[in-house]
Parts: sequence; C-alpha cells; structure tokens
Amino acid sequence: MRRLTPVAVFLSLFAAAISSASAAELLYSDFSLPVLDQRQWCSCQIDDKNTPVTFSANPAEKKDYVAGITVNESSLGGKKCEPACEVPQETVTTQYNFVADFSRPEFLGTNFFAKAKPIWAPTAGQPDRYCNDAAWSRVKAANQENECIQREELRLQKPFFRRSDVPLVYSFRFRMPKEVLNDKDSIRWITAQWKQEPINGKYGREFAGWSPSPFLAQRYDDGILHVTVQDDMCRCLIVSALAKGSNLAWKNGTPQYCQSIRPEDSDGKGCTPDLKVEYGRDPILSTPAGKWVEMRYRVQAGRDGKAFIEIHQDGRFIARVTGKIGYEPDPSSPPMTKFKIGQYRDYIPSSDTLELDWIRIKTARN
Repeated sequence: MRRLTPVAVFLSLFAAAISSASAAELLYSDFSLPVLDQRQWCSCQIDDKNTPVTFSANPAEKKDYVAGITVNESSLGGKKCEPACEVPQETVTTQYNFVADFSRPEFLGTNFFAKAKPIWAPTAGQPDRYCNDAAWSRVKAANQENECIQREELRLQKPFFRRSDVPLVYSFRFRMPKEVLNDKDSIRWITAQWKQEPINGKYGREFAGWSPSPFLAQRYDDGILHVTVQDDMCRCLIVSALAKGSNLAWKNGTPQYCQSIRPEDSDGKGCTPDLKVEYGRDPILSTPAGKWVEMRYRVQAGRDGKAFIEIHQDGRFIARVTGKIGYEPDPSSPPMTKFKIGQYRDYIPSSDTLELDWIRIKTARN
C-alpha cells in the first residue's frame, strides 16, 4: 500500500473539508454548529477568554446559528497573532506559495466624514477623544500592540488565500448595532478588509514602522456603512449609506472623494487615483444598523489596469471600480489577498456586536 506524504495527507483532508461545496465554491460557513470551524477560520485576533465568538439560535432557520463578534473594553490594545495560527502546516504554506502571516500593526488612515455632516471634504484626522491617560494605561497593561485600538477579527486560514490577481467573490449577510455611542467624530471602524501581502519593499524603506492598509475595506465610521478602495497610497470613498441629501454626488468616472494616506499627509490632503467607477441606478447603500443586509464583493486587485471590484447589496448592483487597485507588488513573490471579517476600530468605550449569518467565498468563473 502506497504511503501518502504529509503534504498529500493535508491536501486530502482539505479537499474533504470542502467536498460538499461545488467546484467553484471555496468556502461556505452558515454556522450550522455552535462552534468555530478552525479548518476555515483563524481566531488568533479574537480574545477567546473575554470576548469569544458567540453563537445564538437563528430564529429564521432551525438547527442554524448566528455568529457574534463583539468588541468592548477588553479588546483595547489590539491583538497580535503570536503565535500565529498553526493550521495549515508551514511546509504546506511554503510549497503552495501562500503568504506568510504578518503581525504588524495596520495603519487605519484618515477619516472621511467631517464633524459638520452631511458636508464632506478632506479633513484632518480627528483625534480619538476617548484615548485619554486612563485608556493608555490599560493599553500598556494589556501588553498588546501599543495602539489605542480595539480589534476582534476572524481571518481565513491560509489554504483559502489566493493570488490577488485571481478574481474571487465574497458574500456575507451581517447586521450591526442599531445605535452607536459616537456618531459625530468619525472614529474609524472597519468591519471587513482585504489586504495585499507581500508588497514591494520600497514602502518599508520609505515609511519606517509602516504597514499597508486594506486595498478594499468595508467601514462603519459614525454608524455609517461605507466602502473604500485604494490605488497605492490614495484611498477613495466609493459608496456609502448616507442619504441623498448628504451632498455626496456619486458620478461615473474618477472617484471624487479621495485622501492621501501617506504619513506626511495626515491633514487629509486630497489625491487623484488611477481608478474609474461606474455606478448602478441607485448606488446608495442600505444601512445594517439593526437590520440584516447581504453584501457581495467581486474582487481582483493588481497594478496592470485589469483590476476591478464589483459591489452588490441585497442582489442590487451598486458600483464597479476598475484601474490600479492595491500596492506595488514584491517582484520576487506574487501578492496574495488576506481577508478578515469582524471589528477593528479606534477606541470607543462601548460594547458592540457584529452579527454574521453566513459567509461564502467562490471563484469568479460563473
């Protein structure tokens, strides 16, 4: 009898884990069991002691659960993935060219909403008024990242990473709290993010201690659902759930609401991206505040001009972005896309839960 190598054994187990899915489906989690599937998800950035992922009965479906990802006072200080997720084995990761697991702090960048809403304009990043001396003392005591942030995120296990220039479709149904403690100071709040790693080493040489922001991010600043896309160091607000009277004009062509995230441009300096956007008939997002919404993102990053991001909500076409998406790649290694979902925000002294009904990731062949 032929003995399988460790790599072959792992791949056979991985294939079995997704055997119920179609050939085009990479992952489907509907939380039919009240436990996190560690073959799919890495919880190294979840506080399993104080704020573990919770599972509540789904009233709409029997024998089904809703996952809850909560951020609160115990989340202050960030979460380093040390040790990083142990599955899959590093030997498999290396052989199949999956990206290494970095633990560097992630720069959130500047805010998009001025205090005097609904008028929008590039503005200096508003300081987080909650990051006082008492908060910083708790940050230091936590022995985590030396940042006044809160993080509770799930990241995909490495077998689900794909090259950034390979199109994938990410769909999920989620709900946010109906009310938030602060809806005026534009405190940065990420609920889903797509990161590109590795990137060109020139960024690290130019910006000491810096690490890349997500090239695509779903955000909830001020309790407002919005989506940003980056061309290198130029971040653009593409769509939001602000009402039509907000003075945000969604027009086809070059995105209008863009800010530089270069460290020296922290005053909210505007920038012009190499991006084009095409909007649907009604591009205003519905709010997830106390309501379930379904988001669908078709994603392919890259600098060759072939990249695109399509955004749908509840089956409705919202927008399509094309052009140069993401950072300059590392010439020695193709960039991979790392997807995370959960909550990553500047400090707010409140407990808030993102509820996740299901999530699906597919290839974009059909």
